[in-house]
Amino acid sequence: MRKGFSLVELLLVLAVISIVSVPLAGLSTTTLRDIPRAYKMIESNTSILNALKQIHKDVNVAKGFPKSFDGFTANSDTLLIELANSTICYQLKDGEIVRQTLADTKVEHDEKIINWAVPQGKVKWRVWQKNGKGYAVEVKTYIEQKSGGRLEKKMANSHLYFVGAYQEAVN
Repeated sequence: MRKGFSLVELLLVLAVISIVSVPLAGLSTTTLRDIPRAYKMIESNTSILNALKQIHKDVNVAKGFPKSFDGFTANSDTLLIELANSTICYQLKDGEIVRQTLADTKVEHDEKIINWAVPQGKVKWRVWQKNGKGYAVEVKTYIEQKSGGRLEKKMANSHLYFVGAYQEAVN
């Protein structure tokens, strides 16, 4: 009776282990790299969608889009929305969308600030104008992800919100 394994048996086991480990290496790469990256991308997209929901609400009850207010000027990084008794300022800053309520001089308001973290997210807005007056805002969004040494745009969307659309639908 022999105790132990022969050299042929050991080599056979090593060969089987090496054949089985190749697919498992791909699975572990997916688990350790791709799943966390996808989670971060979905988290950024959710933050963008939450910010878009708030922009939509503000634009629905808006009176217009001023070019400047209280030291803020509308541009590619700043969106101003005029409401009945205040102005809302959206700014893109360091991977965040910041919503700030600017008080009208006639009405006292507590300054309210809301932040949405979008570290991989990109947001671009453009106010549509007719006769020098803004009537809609187009918001383009996407998630920028580095893949294989190049940047890719993922989950790209474009939204168009009209001033007072809710009020017109009700009337």
